[in-house]
Amino acid sequence: MNPEVMNCPDCGRLTPSARAICQYCGSVLPVTRIEAAPPQRPIESFEQAFNTIMAPGHASVRAVQGKTEQAGMPALPGALPAVPGRALPEEHLASALSIELDEARAFVAAGSPVPIARSQSAHEAELIAALIRTCGMTASVVADRDLRLGTDLVRARRVGLEAEQMQVYHSGGSLRLGSSGLKLIVVGMLRNNRTDYTEGIAGMRGQSGNVLDSFEYRSEEMIMDVYGASLEESFRIISDAFDYSGVVNPLAFRSELNFNAAIEALSRAIPGAAVDYDFARLRRLLARAWPERSRTEARGVKRAGLAGRLVAKSSVISTNRDQFDRYSRLRFVMKAAGVSP
Repeated sequence: MNPEVMNCPDCGRLTPSARAICQYCGSVLPVTRIEAAPPQRPIESFEQAFNTIMAPGHASVRAVQGKTEQAGMPALPGALPAVPGRALPEEHLASALSIELDEARAFVAAGSPVPIARSQSAHEAELIAALIRTCGMTASVVADRDLRLGTDLVRARRVGLEAEQMQVYHSGGSLRLGSSGLKLIVVGMLRNNRTDYTEGIAGMRGQSGNVLDSFEYRSEEMIMDVYGASLEESFRIISDAFDYSGVVNPLAFRSELNFNAAIEALSRAIPGAAVDYDFARLRRLLARAWPERSRTEARGVKRAGLAGRLVAKSSVISTNRDQFDRYSRLRFVMKAAGVSP
C-alpha cells in the first residue's frame, strides 16, 4: 500500500491515499497518482464495483522475443531489446501490486486480458489502471454493470443444426439463431465443493467445540457459453442436463466425450466464432480479483451417539460459478468492443 496518508476532505480522518476513497465515510479522496495499489478488499458478488483489466503489452512481446532468440529464430517486429540494469516490466508489476515476482511473471505471460483488481469506486480502479500502464502494460476499467451479470443466458436443453441456422430449445420454448451471427464460444468447468461438519456444542455436559466428523463432496460440470450479437441472442450449455443428439452422432457413453464433440460440431457450424478455452488455465490469476465464492449453512442440532449428546451440523459450500460468469462476460464485452480475447 502507498505509505502516504491524507486527511479526508469530508470527515477529516487520516486514510492511506492509495485507497482513493476514505475508509471511514467513503468519500473520494483528491488523489491523482499512486505508487502502489491497495490490497484487494473482499467485495460481495452482488455489489456493483469496477474491474481493472490488464492486457498484454510490450512486456509480453519481450518475453516472446527472449524465447525466439534462444531458439535461434529471427527477431520479432516491434520487440523491445533487453536493457542491462533496467528493471523488467514484471519486476515493476510485482512492486506495484505488492505480489511475488513469480505471480507477476504469470500475469505478464498470461497472453490474455485478466482482472488485476476489483474496486468499489471508478476513481480507484482508474488509478490502478494508470499504475499498471507505468509498468509497460495496457489496462482499462470495466464496470460490473457493463458485464450485465444479472441477465442470465438462456440454458439450452437441446440444439438442432440446420443450414446456416440453429434452433435452440430451452425450458421456455425455442430460439432460432443465424449461424453467422454467433461470434464467440467460451468453455469452462464449474467446480462445486461441499464439506459437512459435525461439531460438539461447547459447554454442553462438558463437551468441547471440536469437529467430531466431516465429509467432503465434489462435483464438476462442463459448461460453454455461445454468444451472438447480444445476450438475448446467446445461450448456455451445461453438460449435466443437455440432449446431445441434435449435434453429436453417434453418441458416446461418457458425458465429457459428448461435450467435447458438441464443441467441435458447433465450431464447424459457426466457423466465424472464436473458441476460448483459457478459463482453466487462468483460474489462479482470476482469483486475485474474482475469487471462488463460499458460504456456510447451518443444518441444525441433533442428538448423536449412545449418550444422545447434542451436536451441531453445518456445511461449507464453495463454487467458482461467479468466477466463470465474470470471465465469460468479460470475453463477450471485449469481443463486442472489437478486442481479441
